Amino acid sequence: MFTPFRFITVIGLIAATVGIALFVEPAKLEVLQHDLRVDQQQPGLRVVQLSDLHLQTLDAHSLAVVRQVQTLRPDLVVLSGDMVDRSEALPVLAAFLQELGPVRAVAVPGNWEHWSEVDFDGMRKLFDSRPNGRFLLNGRWTFKHQGRVVELIGLDDFTAGHPDLQLLSPGGGADVSLLVQHSPGFFDKAEVGQRMKGSRFDLCLSGHTHGGQIAFWGWAPFRPVGSGRFVAGFYDVPGCRLFVSKGVGTSVLPVRWGVAPEVVVFDL
Repeated sequence: MFTPFRFITVIGLIAATVGIALFVEPAKLEVLQHDLRVDQQQPGLRVVQLSDLHLQTLDAHSLAVVRQVQTLRPDLVVLSGDMVDRSEALPVLAAFLQELGPVRAVAVPGNWEHWSEVDFDGMRKLFDSRPNGRFLLNGRWTFKHQGRVVELIGLDDFTAGHPDLQLLSPGGGADVSLLVQHSPGFFDKAEVGQRMKGSRFDLCLSGHTHGGQIAFWGWAPFRPVGSGRFVAGFYDVPGCRLFVSKGVGTSVLPVRWGVAPEVVVFDL
């Protein structure tokens, strides 16, 4: 029998669930650390991946992300797409980068930068204005870190852009090679797999999925177009080990359930 007490209990549970999904889960911040060094004694390159920030304002959560990154003391911050999802939000991204400080930072576009018609020239100028910044729209960046040559290839987004498959191979001579592309479904394409077979990147980075943003005991019923078979974490794909980040922000609905925002650290 459905009594008033049971009715009130059900309403209370629904309200609590909605409150957690709206206010508690999105405000969490997990830090995942992966030591991928072959020689644990060698000085590593510390890479921090921030994906899917979806910056709206420079709020407390965004500043908490900045402070967390700073405590990790990265050598390179990789922003793997969907930094903003409104064309007028570039000043918010500029403020975020200003707070982040002079750390070396590289970014690639996501689907939302395309869909909201973000000014890519303005994005490029924003990163070029930093002493160690790059916005890679089908581009390659090589730099040295503690005597090691690091090569980073950043591709356009697979879902909404046009990734250049000609770049799907390290240039040669690099001690560390990274490939960044926002939508992981890219790595499911047969042509990509064929081109990647002759390559070997130390690490590939994607985001886009938000880990489903809503998940039940690891099962994510919904993922955006362009996710392919990927949800979150490590996957072996032709040519590299791929990591798909759950991201930091939210998209479409401002909720998370069972999928906490994450900052990911790799020592290479």
